Amino acid sequence: MISFLNSGMLLLSSVIIIPILIYLFAKKKPNKIIFSSIRFIKESQQKQKRKINLKNLLLLLIRILIILFTILAIARPAIKTDFLEKGDAHPKTAIAVIIDNSYSMNYLVDTQTDLEKAKQIAHNINEMISENDNTILLTLNNNWNNLHGGINIGKLSVKLIDEITISPQIIALDEIFKVAQNELKETHLPNKEIYFITDFQKQKLDIKLEFPTFFIPTANSDSKNNLSCQNAVIKHEIVNRNLKKQIEIDLVNHSKVSQQDVIYELFLDGNTISQRATDLLPQQRKKVSLPLETESSDWHYGYASVKNERLIFDNRSYFSFYNESNPNVAIITDAFQIPVTLESILEIYTENISIVNTENINYESMQNFENIIIYNKHNLSKKIKSILRKLKDNKRKILFIIDENLSQEQQKFVSELFNCNFQKFNNKSKNIDNINKFHPITKLIKNMNNIEIKDFWKVKSRSNILLSSSDIPIALENDNSVLWLFDIKSIQSPFLLDPVFPVFAYNCLQFTGDHENISYTIGNKIPLNSPDLTLPDGAMITTKKSFYSTTTTGIYLNDNNIIAVNLNYAESKFSRWDNLKIKNLHLLNNDWKDNILQSRYGFELWKYLLIAALLLFIIEMLIIKLF
Repeated sequence: MISFLNSGMLLLSSVIIIPILIYLFAKKKPNKIIFSSIRFIKESQQKQKRKINLKNLLLLLIRILIILFTILAIARPAIKTDFLEKGDAHPKTAIAVIIDNSYSMNYLVDTQTDLEKAKQIAHNINEMISENDNTILLTLNNNWNNLHGGINIGKLSVKLIDEITISPQIIALDEIFKVAQNELKETHLPNKEIYFITDFQKQKLDIKLEFPTFFIPTANSDSKNNLSCQNAVIKHEIVNRNLKKQIEIDLVNHSKVSQQDVIYELFLDGNTISQRATDLLPQQRKKVSLPLETESSDWHYGYASVKNERLIFDNRSYFSFYNESNPNVAIITDAFQIPVTLESILEIYTENISIVNTENINYESMQNFENIIIYNKHNLSKKIKSILRKLKDNKRKILFIIDENLSQEQQKFVSELFNCNFQKFNNKSKNIDNINKFHPITKLIKNMNNIEIKDFWKVKSRSNILLSSSDIPIALENDNSVLWLFDIKSIQSPFLLDPVFPVFAYNCLQFTGDHENISYTIGNKIPLNSPDLTLPDGAMITTKKSFYSTTTTGIYLNDNNIIAVNLNYAESKFSRWDNLKIKNLHLLNNDWKDNILQSRYGFELWKYLLIAALLLFIIEMLIIKLF
């Protein structure tokens, strides 16, 4: 079978008609001479004519072949025959080997992980590679590729293969295949192939593959008996006017079989503080809680974990939080007495409550408070507005609590801060029918639906809605400040009497406190308060940047902040690729050795064609000169 690497050049083969046209229309007519006797001359002329015609036809054929061979050489034909496939030798080939080093490849089967099997397959491929091939070794980690992903002449580096490790942060498959294809184009070899050694964990793939691409499996299983521990968060419960803290986590059974006596633990500040066991049904996601007791005012950190030796990377969920045992709370208000609903929550939250004298208020003094609450403040002077705006501009969080008697001036100021438009005050009861499950304040609050609420302002807003009733916001969050749109003095509002309200109010105080407890996902940029950053493995780096892009899970230390970074858990649930209908893509099985280095163009013929064209040109010159 013959293929052409520059098939577009074949269009030039039409120029062979030029010498034919010249032959047909450029014949010279002989001069007419009259002789007395022309019999012998005619006989001689006929012989000479036949000789000239034969010579011209031969030259025409040679010229056509010269043009044709030259054009074919430029088109770079390559021949593929059966004997090439049966032999051990193969033509020069540019080969890109991509080893999947995502965290699902750390799954243990018998005594080997999928990554260890992938490395062994890479070594086997390396034995099939000749010294005439061009090779490229890549992984799913972009930093590794930038250091080691260049073009090599001959076999892959055995040392580099052995040094590949699991990476929690990987790039998209579309991106890595683009890198492989671009590198292969640089080799200028006709035969190009890509080998992706993987556990066949399904990922998004939407790319046009220019070269034969083979997915080589490390295992043939359709499922993995994996457990993961996810979403460790602090949950506050108020029982009999006492605050109880727990770490709530999701235990997930990603397999199709039940798991009995699954042990899960809580580690806090370097110590194991609790351990429990539970059963998990197939594919079950189960929320469990572990008690948390912290008294000191300081940063605390740790992780919840589940015991599962098959795949250890998703066994931990990290967390960090600042515990302020007695935060300073400032209340700016015109009220003579704080409502019982607010006072009862503040008694649980802190003992340090200060009613701020607005005559002596200044920006510096407000910096001494962990929480700032604006309640029932009817007269907002220019000075107070200026201070509040400055606090907001400097990332300080504020809790705004409004009542029915909201002046036009207050409405305008609050509207400016929360991107909302006030309409009217509602006195009728409505059910709270929507809760923001993704916001830190409300994501852990349960059984909120169908609780009645009355006496609240109807607004239209572009801020984050925490609670709403029939698409009417009840509480908003914007730029980390919170707005309650309901009147907390309303004794007829069931929401204020329900046990869920103290939890919601306490979470609002925690969220608007001076210390931020945010969990990051790997790949996120974490803000830095100082140049020095301690990584989860204990290494310290110094950077001039204001952000750091996380590359691994764990606990990061920066200045006085402790930051938890977790996986995105995309690979915890195994879903195997089946038939991918993409041109040039081949999903192989255990017989992969019989399929690679076979879908090739073969040996190139352009050199031989140019030599043939040169020989024909020499023959043409000899014919013209000698005959």
